[in-house]
Amino acid sequence: MSSNLGINLLAKMGGEENISKITHCATRLRPSFKDISKVDIEGIKETKGVMGVVENPNGFQIVIGTNVGEVYDDIIEASNLQKKEVVNSDDERDSNKDYKKQGWFNYFIEMVVAIFGPLLPLLAGSGLLRGFTILANQIGISPEKSATSVILTAAATAVFTFLPLLVAYTAAKRFKANPLIAAAIMGALILPIFQELMGGNAGTIVHYMGIPLPIFDYTSQVIPAIVATWLQSKLEHFMKRTVPSSLQMIVVPTVLLFIMVSLAAILIGPAGMYLSVGMAEFVNWLMGINTILSGAIIAAIWNILIMFGIHWAPNTMIVIPEIAKTGKSSIIAYSANANFGMAGAALAVFFKTKNKSLKNFSLTAITSVMLSGIVEPAIYGLGVKYRTPLITGCIGAALGGAFMGAFHVTGNAFVFGGLTTIPAFAGTTLWAYIVGLIISFFASLILQLLIGIKDIKE
Repeated sequence: MSSNLGINLLAKMGGEENISKITHCATRLRPSFKDISKVDIEGIKETKGVMGVVENPNGFQIVIGTNVGEVYDDIIEASNLQKKEVVNSDDERDSNKDYKKQGWFNYFIEMVVAIFGPLLPLLAGSGLLRGFTILANQIGISPEKSATSVILTAAATAVFTFLPLLVAYTAAKRFKANPLIAAAIMGALILPIFQELMGGNAGTIVHYMGIPLPIFDYTSQVIPAIVATWLQSKLEHFMKRTVPSSLQMIVVPTVLLFIMVSLAAILIGPAGMYLSVGMAEFVNWLMGINTILSGAIIAAIWNILIMFGIHWAPNTMIVIPEIAKTGKSSIIAYSANANFGMAGAALAVFFKTKNKSLKNFSLTAITSVMLSGIVEPAIYGLGVKYRTPLITGCIGAALGGAFMGAFHVTGNAFVFGGLTTIPAFAGTTLWAYIVGLIISFFASLILQLLIGIKDIKE
C-alpha cells in the first residue's frame, strides 16, 4: 500500500517540482512547498492511509503512522527529490533564506526532528533493554553485580554515554558537514584523558594556551554537540570554497580538529553545560513546587504539544539529557498518560459509533498506542476530527498524571508510552506508573461514553 500512497501523495502535493524539501519524523511527512496553492490539501486528507493534515506555523505535516518511513522512501524513489537535497554552498544559502521565511521556530523543530529522528529506534531499544535488566535484578534472575547484568547494563546505557558522538554524527548529516570529523571533535571532549583534567571536580579551571577554561563531564550532553557541529559546517563549507581541492583532504580536517576542539573546550562545551544545568534546575524547581500539579499539567498538555509537533522541544532539550545524566525522568512518565487517555477515548468511540469504518479506525488507533506508543492516529483521526475525544483524552491524562505526580513516578529511558514499553519504567514506582495509566485510560473512556459522539454516516 505504501508505494501507491507515496505516489498518490506526490501527485497531490503538486509533483516533485513543487516540493522544495521533504523530511519525516516518527509518524509524519514534513514537506516544504514552493507554492502551497498547488497542493490538493482536501485530496490529501481524503487519501486512504492518511490520518490527518496539520497546517500551522511549524509547517505542513501529513500524518501517516508508523509506516511513514516506507512512504517517504517511495516518494524519494519515484522522484528526483533525493538529488535535490544534496546541498552545495549556493543551496545552503537558499535554504537559510527559506528558513528565515518560514520562521526560526519552525527551523528549530525541523532541525531537532532531523537530528534525533534516526536515534529514536536506538533510544527505545536501549530503554527496553535497560528496563528488562532492572526487572531481572529485582526478581533475582540476574544479580546486579553479576557479569551478565553488567554487560547488559553496558549495552543499554552505551547510547547515553556516547550520545554526544551520535548526535554530532546525525547533526553533521543535517548540516551537510563531515560526520566523522564531527564525531571526532566531540570524542575529544569525552576521552578519559580529557576527563582526568577535572580531577574529580566538575568546573575545575585549567589553562589551554594561556586561556582559562572549566572542565566538565560532557558524556551524555547534546547541546554542545549540536552547536559545535553547526559551527563546523559553516567553517567547513567556507574552507571547501576557498582551499584548493588538491589540499582539502589534509588541510580541512586538520584545521577543523584544531579550531573546533579548541572552541568546544573553551566556549561551546561550558556554555552548553551551563544551559543544560540551568534548564534541568528550572524543571526540578517546577516539579518541586507541587508534583501532583506538574504531573497533571504535563500529562494534560502533552497531546496538544504532539498535535502541533512541538513536543520535540522538551523531549530533546530536557527529557533525553535528563535521562542520559541521571538515568531517569518524571516527564517521560507523565507524558505517557496522554497516550492512554487518547486510547481510552478511542475505545469509547468504538463503543458509541455504528459506523463500521470508524469502529475499525478506532481499533487501529488503540492498537497503535498500545503496541508502539504512537498516538497521532488517535489525535488526528479522532481527537481533532470530532473534538470531544481530544478533550476527554486530555482530562483523563491529567488525572493519571496527577496520580503519578503524587508518587513521584519516573521512567528509566526515552520511550513512547505503550504496553510494550512498560519495562522501561521498572523500579519502586512501577506499580504507580501502571495505576496512573489505568486511571488515564478509564477516566477518558468513561467521560467520552457519557459525552458521546456525533455519529456519521457510513
